[in-house]
Amino acid sequence: MSKRGMSLIFIATLMASVSGATFAAAPSGGAPGGGGGGGGDFGGAARDPAADYRKGIESLQAGKFKDADRAFSYVLEAAPKDSNVWMLQGMAKAGNKDLKGAQKAYEKSIQYNDKNIDAHRELGVTYAKTNQGPKAQKELDALKAKADACKDACADAAKLKASINALQGAISGTSAELSRPSLMFASVAEGDNAYNAAVSLINEKRYDEALAALDTAKSVFGPHPDVLTYIGYTYRKMGQYDQAEKFYTEALSVAPNHKPATEYFGELKVERGDLAGAKKLLAKLDTLCTYACPEEQELRRWIDQAEKRS
Repeated sequence: MSKRGMSLIFIATLMASVSGATFAAAPSGGAPGGGGGGGGDFGGAARDPAADYRKGIESLQAGKFKDADRAFSYVLEAAPKDSNVWMLQGMAKAGNKDLKGAQKAYEKSIQYNDKNIDAHRELGVTYAKTNQGPKAQKELDALKAKADACKDACADAAKLKASINALQGAISGTSAELSRPSLMFASVAEGDNAYNAAVSLINEKRYDEALAALDTAKSVFGPHPDVLTYIGYTYRKMGQYDQAEKFYTEALSVAPNHKPATEYFGELKVERGDLAGAKKLLAKLDTLCTYACPEEQELRRWIDQAEKRS
């Protein structure tokens, strides 16, 4: 992993109350192959999706559902396949009494990530509220199947149990107000801690735990390119190249000129034997870097070494 420091400098733009906060994590190991994000460069993006995401969370917490819906719509323009954002937009629409719109958002959330427990629960509750009993039962069965597979041994056991109880109550008409996903109350500091923990876990090659920590950071900060790039890097170290490419691509969709994502995507292409693709990304870095920058130099080194081996 690169020894370059990493800094998600977008914190000040997200919450004025913590405008002096920053968080950074310098990888401690010397693992080859580059690292995660760093730099918070949204160059080329018309808006800052991470800032819109946090505004959406704050509006949702404050009961300003129209504002939340609008903010999440902006995020989805940059990250249209983000399951968590679709789920949150569904909650905003539900708060605004738009159950039809909420249903569509929850269905999209599950389409992009069937493991999203919150989305399954909220969709089932919405079906129950709109007298779609068979569909509500289908979501309940899906949650029960996940709980059976979990068998009280996984990190989601408690959430699954609570979600099943909530949905059963909604179907029977006896449920109280549902508690919202804990991520709505997660602070920037908690996201900061999760991100830093992920760096240490990656250095220790504890990749599954690192992904869980990065997922927490993503829940707090939304689709920030640094977080997405580091998720991609983790999958890359696990040998899951398709997943790695998915997150590098998403990072560049959010921030087309993000130099770390461009570099690490180029390194992935080298690893996959696509030197032509890697050279295209190197050319992009040559354009982005007025003077030689670390990302351009490192990707060039990767390409040169690959050509010497061939």
